[in-house]
Amino acid sequence: MAKAIQASAVLEFVFRNKCDAEAVRVAIAPERKLPSPVRCEVRISRRENVLCLRVESPDTAALRAALNSFVRWVMVARDMVEKGGK
Repeated sequence: MAKAIQASAVLEFVFRNKCDAEAVRVAIAPERKLPSPVRCEVRISRRENVLCLRVESPDTAALRAALNSFVRWVMVARDMVEKGGK
């Protein structure tokens, strides 16, 4: 039986180049393999210099929590990539 999706969001983050986008994708990829009690599914992809996150959840509270976490992880990884390139 398929899970019913009640809430979803797609976020796109534009980077300076595709190498930066890929570095951030690789850095946050382990986070999408969240423990089973977590109530959301996250897909991470990259198109050229754009990192795309798709989050699906049965309720808005879980969606909001997942978005807050992933946006923070993307910001931290982005800051590390930018500082590493200087």
